[in-house]
Amino acid sequence: MIAKVPFVVFDTETTGLSLTARIVEIGAVKIHHGRVVEEFSSLANPGRPIPPTATEIHGIDDTMVATAPPLPVVLEKFLKFIGDGILVAHNAVFDLRMLALHLEREQLPLFSNPTVDTHTLARKHFPNLKKYNLPFLVEYWQSPYKGCHRAIADARHTGFILFRMMEKSGLTLHHPLKNFWEWAGEPIYLEQYLPTPQKEDLKDPKVRLILKAIEQDCDLEIIYANGHLAFKPRLIHPIMYFRCSKRYYIEAFCYADQIVKTFRLDRILKLNLRD
Repeated sequence: MIAKVPFVVFDTETTGLSLTARIVEIGAVKIHHGRVVEEFSSLANPGRPIPPTATEIHGIDDTMVATAPPLPVVLEKFLKFIGDGILVAHNAVFDLRMLALHLEREQLPLFSNPTVDTHTLARKHFPNLKKYNLPFLVEYWQSPYKGCHRAIADARHTGFILFRMMEKSGLTLHHPLKNFWEWAGEPIYLEQYLPTPQKEDLKDPKVRLILKAIEQDCDLEIIYANGHLAFKPRLIHPIMYFRCSKRYYIEAFCYADQIVKTFRLDRILKLNLRD
């Protein structure tokens, strides 16, 4: 039965939306038999300043994380907390991607728990809603929890929203687990968002050139197509090559825009190594 399976609903707060961002807080609630049985919440020292733009969103600043445990310590505790539960998050791809990057960077174990995304489930089962962001769903489903934009608060809201959507879909805790997966669809997994190149990636000459530029700390000149529009050549400094689900990306500093941006590999029409 669904009631017998632990669900771990989690959320992360970061220094930004870029893949070079660092996690500054992890919050999670464990739901068993339809009740919250345990919670996990911890700030994490990212080892770098938190930009004011990020603080404006979640309210976490440098003084708050100054004495917080380093991120590897927080990650290890989080890994123990999740156990073998089904993971749940809102916009789960972002959180899984962040965790994948951090766990690999810190050489920590990678979890294989199936994950479901409440954002995707809301769109799938309630297609007539005006919005699907968490604040809207919190108000729409009348979540009893307070606060927002902090990891533990958003995890509580997300857990409530998951079970409310199940209830509205006629799915109860007494249904077999297979009924949950029929309702939820295919789960997503952390391994889908690892930045490590696969052997088959190396067959692509563009990938080999990108990895060479990263290794040698060189710039790349690229011609990038966004939809049907091809832009003029731009100079970038690649930072990371990674895959996200079925697509491949590079994160790079764009000299023209003076910011770190993410570029889809299939939209890079041409690239050359620059010294």
